Amino acid sequence: MNDIALIGLDWGSTNLRAFAFDAAGKVMARKHADAGALTLNGALAFDAALVALVGDWADTNVNAPLIACGMVGARSGWREARYVETGADVAALADGVVQVPTSLDRELAIVPGMKSNEPDVMRGEETQLIGANVRDGIVVLPGTHSKWVRMADARVDSFATFFTGEMNALIREHSSIGKAITCKPDVSDHASFDMGVAYARAGAASWLHDLFVLRASVVTRQKTEAAVSTALAGWLLGCEFAAALSMYPETRGIVTIASESLVPWYQSAARAFGIGCDALDAEAATTNGLWKIARLLR
Repeated sequence: MNDIALIGLDWGSTNLRAFAFDAAGKVMARKHADAGALTLNGALAFDAALVALVGDWADTNVNAPLIACGMVGARSGWREARYVETGADVAALADGVVQVPTSLDRELAIVPGMKSNEPDVMRGEETQLIGANVRDGIVVLPGTHSKWVRMADARVDSFATFFTGEMNALIREHSSIGKAITCKPDVSDHASFDMGVAYARAGAASWLHDLFVLRASVVTRQKTEAAVSTALAGWLLGCEFAAALSMYPETRGIVTIASESLVPWYQSAARAFGIGCDALDAEAATTNGLWKIARLLR
């Protein structure tokens, strides 16, 4: 493929996604590999994964620079790109970029993450937030570690991370509850989802008890596996929303930057808490953010 102006990479923990941009910043092509930063060990492994995925693009577009965001810049990644402070704009992110030599006869620009004093950190989300163009309000970025971000004047004013996705995986894959509920949750089962949310809203003091009640509901056959599986999803999201809304009590609505599979779950949780929920495309936010940062590096 010719006429590539930029090769952008969203290099997360478990996946590597590549985007070919034209001169106007439009994505012309996409590639994907199961070569996340946590699956690779050492600079040679990262370089080999890069070459395997986008080597052909680079060979036929010798002037196309490389830029990446995400866990590739973590301490355990290819090269650490240290965190910028909360409130950093696109220029500060560009200033914090770390350049790494590659076998593609050009350097890879790695975007830094962002940190707060709490402490809290993000990697990859800072690029999505730059690309999302949300000036003011609460932006939610669901995932393994869900982020709630207060935007003010187009900058990150503050943010908080929740262990929701990882806790979901731990409970379902490594607990007695997970052994009792082997089916997937159903976002259309509003009654079961709302039951889980109600448990969460009742208070954090009883969460250890609530989890066992969910398990016992299956063991005693008072509820089906399917219902409890969905209730567990409601409970997890209910815990996240309850905590986040206590931190940001002014919230009347949120904007999610998420995959299509996660958006309905956050819309259901927002409904249960009586707030609005709009959605932005996660890929569009990432690619727009990469393009904006890359333009300042030229």
